[in-house]
Amino acid sequence: MNSQQGGARLFVYRALDGAGQSVQGQVSASDEASALRGLLSQGLTPLELNEPSLAAEAAPSKRRFGRPSIRAADRVSLVQELATLLGAGISMSEALSSLSEAYQQHALGPALSGLERDVRAGQRFAQALAAAPVGLPPYVIALAEAGEAGGQLAAALKDAAAQMEHERRIGQEVRNALVYPVVLVVAGLLAVAVIFVGVVPRFAGLLKSSRAEVPALSRWVIESGVFVQQHALAFGLFGLGLLALLVTVFSAPGLRAALMDRLSQLPVLGPWLLRVEIGRWALVLGQLLANRVPIVSALQLSSAALGLRRLRQDLSSGPGQLERGKSLSDVLAGLRWFPAVRLNLVRVGERSGELPKMLATLGAMETDAARDLQKRALALIEPAAILVIGAMIGFIMIAVMMAITSLNTVAL
Repeated sequence: MNSQQGGARLFVYRALDGAGQSVQGQVSASDEASALRGLLSQGLTPLELNEPSLAAEAAPSKRRFGRPSIRAADRVSLVQELATLLGAGISMSEALSSLSEAYQQHALGPALSGLERDVRAGQRFAQALAAAPVGLPPYVIALAEAGEAGGQLAAALKDAAAQMEHERRIGQEVRNALVYPVVLVVAGLLAVAVIFVGVVPRFAGLLKSSRAEVPALSRWVIESGVFVQQHALAFGLFGLGLLALLVTVFSAPGLRAALMDRLSQLPVLGPWLLRVEIGRWALVLGQLLANRVPIVSALQLSSAALGLRRLRQDLSSGPGQLERGKSLSDVLAGLRWFPAVRLNLVRVGERSGELPKMLATLGAMETDAARDLQKRALALIEPAAILVIGAMIGFIMIAVMMAITSLNTVAL
């Protein structure tokens, strides 16, 4: 619940004072806008403002054992805050010192301390950022390097944070959308397992009854249920092993990439994954070009943002073709997976000198198309799961009923 006193609410803030030092405290106000105005009137630059309950929810999660993990949202917040500080005219050393102090108890604390130390020792920011164990995508380093070289580091980091947040939201949308189908499938499989192990073996006596001529189908189902019940521990261990294998596959980058390549060739899932990848790639390439990264380097860096290996392999020859004088649209025209209807956007961007904007438009269009395909796929998954699970339960029930009714087939 919100903390209230006479209509006022309590907010916890983190801000920068006039000297650029990080300060924390509490402020009472009727709403968030009033709290922000109050902090600004005190000469403070707000970085974070939350009510106590929300602040607790937003606190970084820590693993029970080992070091706390750095989440995608943590990386986005770091880049956003750094861009805000630099945009406000605060020097790099002061900004890093402030962030290092603020994140001292956070999973990012050690990385920020090392980053501050390297920058104070004379390293370029982009070089030190690349060496910091933060886990930033390669294009963020490239944007930082381009912004540092052009004197527009704050703007470049702002663009990097926007792209990172876009990717994080897409991933979150996919995970949220899959929650209900996964719960539905797991619940259905558990129901089938309970019926098969707990109910079906109760009819095993019919197999030994001289009064019943049990059909072969019913005999097979009942005997299978009895077998699974007698070896429940072994089947349980097998299920746990299979689950562990799936976790390993999704945790290992190489195995996950191979699985994604396989999934990209399926009828419904494949087009959706392809649209997601093209949308991400186009947005990253557009951001890099907008920050004056050379197109050859930008194409190499944006290729690293692709999750499907076959797409990265197809683009691997792109930089060489650009160096030989080919245009980006010519390179993309030779790729079977790039939609031909989108090539015109790239050509228009090249002719008009607005290629970054056209790539941003292309990325947005492909992302929207991916969302539509995602909704369509989920709309098919749910009824398909219900039909398959219902058919499994119906098959078991029919086999049991056939065994029961076989009692009436005995010759009098």
